[in-house]
Amino acid sequence: MRIGVLGRTSSEDQAERGTIQNQVEFATKYCDLHQLEIAEWYLDDGISGTIPLEQRPAGARLHEDAKAGRIDLILIYKLDRLGRSARIILNAVYELEQYGVKIRSMTEPFDTGDPSGRFLLTILAGVADLERETILERMWYGANRAARAGKWLGGIVPFGYFMNEDGFLAVNEEPLPGTYMSEADVVRLIYKLLVEQHYSTIKTADYLNALSVPTAYTRDSRMVKHGKRKVKTSGIWRPSRVRAIVISTTYKGLHQYGKRSAKKREIIEREVPAIVSVDIWERAQQVLHENQIEAPRNSRHNYLLRGLIKCGICGLTYQGITYKGPGNKPKNYYVCGGKTAYRGPLLGKCKSKNVPQDWIENLIWNDCVEFIQNPEKALEELAASMKGKKSDAGEIAEEIKSIQHTIDNKEIEKQSILDLYRRTIINGFDVEIQLQKIGQEKQTLENRIKELKRQADNEDDLAYKYDSAEELLRILQQKLNNDPPFEVKREIVKTLVKEIVINTDFTDGSRPRATVTAKYAFFNGVACTDVPAAITVIR
Repeated sequence: MRIGVLGRTSSEDQAERGTIQNQVEFATKYCDLHQLEIAEWYLDDGISGTIPLEQRPAGARLHEDAKAGRIDLILIYKLDRLGRSARIILNAVYELEQYGVKIRSMTEPFDTGDPSGRFLLTILAGVADLERETILERMWYGANRAARAGKWLGGIVPFGYFMNEDGFLAVNEEPLPGTYMSEADVVRLIYKLLVEQHYSTIKTADYLNALSVPTAYTRDSRMVKHGKRKVKTSGIWRPSRVRAIVISTTYKGLHQYGKRSAKKREIIEREVPAIVSVDIWERAQQVLHENQIEAPRNSRHNYLLRGLIKCGICGLTYQGITYKGPGNKPKNYYVCGGKTAYRGPLLGKCKSKNVPQDWIENLIWNDCVEFIQNPEKALEELAASMKGKKSDAGEIAEEIKSIQHTIDNKEIEKQSILDLYRRTIINGFDVEIQLQKIGQEKQTLENRIKELKRQADNEDDLAYKYDSAEELLRILQQKLNNDPPFEVKREIVKTLVKEIVINTDFTDGSRPRATVTAKYAFFNGVACTDVPAAITVIR
């Protein structure tokens, strides 16, 4: 009988400790005792048992030998050496038996050469699967507890940090090679450029490259895959990398463990040393949002009302798009974002009406100019609007303060749970459940704070910079002089226009009819009839 021995270790660490050699020695003694002659060894060092047998180096060789009829019996130390899941074990046994190869465990009472052995094999495969899942679950809970304690559990350390001797993240203030700045200084510079000088991510990346600031890939000498080969990166800053740093909550002191995992898992938020303040971080997010709205991207035209027009059907924002008009001449429209993006079989594409750019921009701009030049009737309303904005800002600040106090109490609750665990009053499983609940409640409260801050930031226009409507009006009148450029017009419109909503009516049975409702900070006004066909305007 031609006999082969299959051995496997599940990690490189096990291979270094010589566990594969233990299996070899045991098989040698086993065959001497039973007077068996070993024809071939199939040893996979540091190969996971979750990989199918035919995809392992030695396993693939075993498949070829079995197919060629060079092996009759395979000896294994234990069933889990064949695989770590029931599916992989049973598939491997089935494939080998198709070639007439039997499997025998040297430490377990089964042999696929008889029916009872095959039945026991199925049970043992299930036990091996259960054992693996149990180990993974224990490791999962252990990793979660370590993560909540703030431990860094592997992976690439964020730019600006290093892992200290105790396994925690610490701010990296060591100077980078060839520059006077540390990684933390680079992060602070990125936020400063966005918040104070309103740099775009493209302009920021260009500036960092001009300073010859090394990237994280350059720092770690990491390689990237180019086709089938790994090559060194170009070592330059890209806008996407700048944006990733700006939107990461880690830099304001809140790291989200498990966010990058491909598996569905709980996101654990834990405190880490902050590099920038929460206020600066939030202001940077607002600048990113404003840059996104203002960015012309590939457009060749300026759209005065970009980001201000909403669809009354689907609620999405209208975008500026150019179509070919009569004689193939380009004509610009504002088009609902729901018409350019498919939203699933139930919603489909939005059927709202397009609005000509020139017409609606002239309408809104003329209203703004009329108010600035003849403000007597509307000045009182503007003053009330400014007062209302500032009053709303105070209410928002009070609500944020109250929510933050509740969040602080959640931390006290967390410590109470951990105290009960240390006193062995509750077990680790109960701790896990309670901490998950506290984490979910905290996340809900923090999301509300973000909504309130966004609401306050959206009101951050010229009206906040002046104490009275008369002072604001005087500034606006100065800006109107000498045919203002697009940027000044845009600033005026953002200050005076509350919202523009386009509702499309299909009840007529012929062409859809659009109603454009423009709400201003200075006017609640009357209906306008001097409009294109099938469009009604209410200011």
